Amino acid sequence: MTRDVIIVGGGVIGCSIAWKLAQAGLKVTVIERGRIGCEASRAAAGMISPQSEASTSGPFFDLCLKSRSMYRRFAQELSEASGIDIQYRDEGTLFVVLRGQDVKEKTNWSRWQVEAGLPIQNLSLNEIHRLEPAVTESAIGAILLPEEHQVENRRLMDALTTALQRAGADLIEGSAVTGLVCRGNRVLGIQLGRNRLEAGFVVLAAGAWSSELMQPLGLNIKVFPAHGQMIAVRGSTLPIQRVIHSSSVYVVPRRDGRILIGSTVEYTGFRKTITVSAIKHLLNAAVELVPALEEFEIEETWSGLRPDTVDHLPIMGPTALDGLIFASGHFRNGILLAPVTAELIADTILQNYIPGELAPFAVERFNNTGDSSQLSRSYC
Repeated sequence: MTRDVIIVGGGVIGCSIAWKLAQAGLKVTVIERGRIGCEASRAAAGMISPQSEASTSGPFFDLCLKSRSMYRRFAQELSEASGIDIQYRDEGTLFVVLRGQDVKEKTNWSRWQVEAGLPIQNLSLNEIHRLEPAVTESAIGAILLPEEHQVENRRLMDALTTALQRAGADLIEGSAVTGLVCRGNRVLGIQLGRNRLEAGFVVLAAGAWSSELMQPLGLNIKVFPAHGQMIAVRGSTLPIQRVIHSSSVYVVPRRDGRILIGSTVEYTGFRKTITVSAIKHLLNAAVELVPALEEFEIEETWSGLRPDTVDHLPIMGPTALDGLIFASGHFRNGILLAPVTAELIADTILQNYIPGELAPFAVERFNNTGDSSQLSRSYC
């Protein structure tokens, strides 16, 4: 079977790219070592939040804003293609400062956004409790980010799976890619156990597991796991209507009555555990922020491994090997960046040019092998 593209990794990034390419008529195969979306994509909270605590403008922030602007249409098209509502919600995000904290220090990230004219509102105490009555009386200030939204990321992955199947893509689950097949300076396909699958392009979107496939080829591209722990609680009613942040925790209401509480960032290798200390910290911080949660039942705890890089920025675009494209390292922003990543990587393949927006995230910033072939590529 001749394939146009093989996507290694069935998370939100890999599946979004695959869906975009399949919609364009390409023959696409997605290979996932476990179940589609089984790692960081299903473990996330689904927040579409580029502004929250963003400390500066720049190419990455611009990329996040662009992807956010694409999300409503992305969600609508995906729901129509799959028949699954991914529960796109647009009530905004509320960032709360608590008693004992310095308001200026905790909201310093917002100042440049106000000056830049971004949608952001400083709220008085009365406005905080008029908007979200369940927020603690210890709140001394808050910022409303009206364009920070959310999706139900587990339903998002279900929708992508269905949409891919309906678009004719092949999904291979429970199979780990053991290597890339090369001839000279070109990648021809992948090795899947004893089987060799060939394609015109290979897109490496394997999250925290991406680097292990690059190292045998001499490409020094490091992606490593950032462990995050989460909790879901449930009560008789939903006391909050939108995502609420403090500097220590976020709480995310879901339409099914759950409230998600997260999240930690821990660098403990590939070990996925639920620890007493993390759960205690998250619960205490959540109750401090929304006291009504103290009476809620714990429904679920889980953890995931986000793909991180040394500068916390994604790595996207062609590599020094022809036919091999990288799309990983999205850290805490995989759900947010799925639409724009899919568009840019699809353009690279379909239009045979490298979009200029990929330049700040190119693989050569980690390529210390002395190979300058990647540096000669032009960005349009």
